[in-house]
Amino acid sequence: MNMVNTWRHRHSSINARAAVVRRGVTALAIPIALFALVCGTCPLPAGASTNGDVPGPSDLAATFAGIENSARYDDSDWGYLVVDQETGKVLAAQNAQKMFDPGSTMKIYSTMTALQAYGPDYRFRTPIYREGSVSGGTLHGNLVLVGSGDLTFGLREQANGTLAYENLPALDHSYANIGLPDAVEPKGDPLAALDQLADMVRQAGITSVDGNVVIDDRLFTPYNGFPDGLISPIWVNENLIDIEVGPGPVGQPATVNWRPMTASYTVQNQVTTVAAGKTTSVAVSEPTPGTLVVTGHIAAGSQPTLVVSEIKDPSAFARTALIEALQRAGVSVSAAPTGPNPSALLPPKGGYQASDMIGEHVSTTLAQYITLILKVSYNRGADLMTCLAAVSMGSTDCQQGLVAEHKTITSFGVPSSGATLFDGAGSDDSNRSTPSALVTFLRHATTTQNGKYLLDALPILGRDGTLANVLPTSPAAGHAQIKTGNRVVGNAADQIIVLGNSLAGYVETKSGRTVAVMIAVGDVPLSTSAGFLHVTADQAKMVEAVQQDL
Repeated sequence: MNMVNTWRHRHSSINARAAVVRRGVTALAIPIALFALVCGTCPLPAGASTNGDVPGPSDLAATFAGIENSARYDDSDWGYLVVDQETGKVLAAQNAQKMFDPGSTMKIYSTMTALQAYGPDYRFRTPIYREGSVSGGTLHGNLVLVGSGDLTFGLREQANGTLAYENLPALDHSYANIGLPDAVEPKGDPLAALDQLADMVRQAGITSVDGNVVIDDRLFTPYNGFPDGLISPIWVNENLIDIEVGPGPVGQPATVNWRPMTASYTVQNQVTTVAAGKTTSVAVSEPTPGTLVVTGHIAAGSQPTLVVSEIKDPSAFARTALIEALQRAGVSVSAAPTGPNPSALLPPKGGYQASDMIGEHVSTTLAQYITLILKVSYNRGADLMTCLAAVSMGSTDCQQGLVAEHKTITSFGVPSSGATLFDGAGSDDSNRSTPSALVTFLRHATTTQNGKYLLDALPILGRDGTLANVLPTSPAAGHAQIKTGNRVVGNAADQIIVLGNSLAGYVETKSGRTVAVMIAVGDVPLSTSAGFLHVTADQAKMVEAVQQDL
């Protein structure tokens, strides 16, 4: 079994070629699942039968029973619900009221809440203000950049107004540190928005700043209480340092390149090149603040490997990057480019004057961010939606975003007990939800103005996102839009268990009807990490059966 020591328990949903488990960890998501789950104690959707399990058509029932009766599931629980989207008729059901560990299908709740709060056409506006007077091209005072919660902040932006995202087998860079070779840097320039703003400062006639540069990160209180890392109002390169490691001659150091390059970080290369065909294993650490050390070995002739390091102080990092962008634009700054963000210099919150705004980066639409988050199962992106939901309620406390999500869920007809929320991404194993709850939510979503944006954002079986390479030649390919997710843990005794693996979304069946579906399995013990592939393959067959037999 491949054992790695480079990763916290942060990733909860993605399909890949091989599973990895970290030794000695009590809660770790293996990022190799096909679908994401929920289950619990809420009634079936309105109009649905409440007479217990519904086996469905004989072909579908036989497929499901054949999978569930496999020896690997002797100690496991299955739950599913398939409902006609138009009529509400239950077409197949089992344990639809039972709670499961949901994994990343929880992102359906958090992203839809953000859509309801802000609308699909909402754009993140990140302004830069001058504080002080300008004479002779010199600003006698400070420049202030106000964080808007823009996750990509110029990165991934494409000419057609969309955000670029990865399709499997390519992995999003947020999944880089998992021992797999397919993580890639996102398309685009991480510093594009800062360069744009710096040019606006120069165009405003400012050629020097004799005060300071400050980042206003008060939109909400930066929060590190979710499992996937720090959530901040300001993001540069999605607050990751991307480090690409390539092989050199055998026995010689590897090649290392990273982005974005700023004065905030230096990178030390301690990776050696080993013979072709040997295992590649690369890790990054930060033994002292601002110094990243890349260690391990990479096989000669292999493709480059991407590892990432999370930026610990996003505001200080953004400040340094902005000062350097100003210098590139021909604007000198008297203040030192590195060091902490001087937040004490900020004006009173909300005290900015419109006449002092000298530039603004305007993002693409929120609908595009929801698409990115759901297509690649972007954990910190989903958590950010929770923090923004809190802001929409007038709070700066990200935990209050869970209150907003709960209100959205219950307003969609789900009883309060149907889903229990602890983060926006589905990475906290305290999360619970039921097939009935999520199917009810999905059915109601389509009756709202925002439902079509949720539908469009879900991965398409065999076509894109985390389902791009799943059953691409199946007759069901292209006819299922499903959120994926999983929760898998391992321990020091090499015991592995699937806490939850499931899917939720919409299927256009062979007969022409549209169904809302949730399929979940929980508590599956594995003898090896590779056994997880059988679980994901089994659920793929179940989706195919739903599409073909209903």
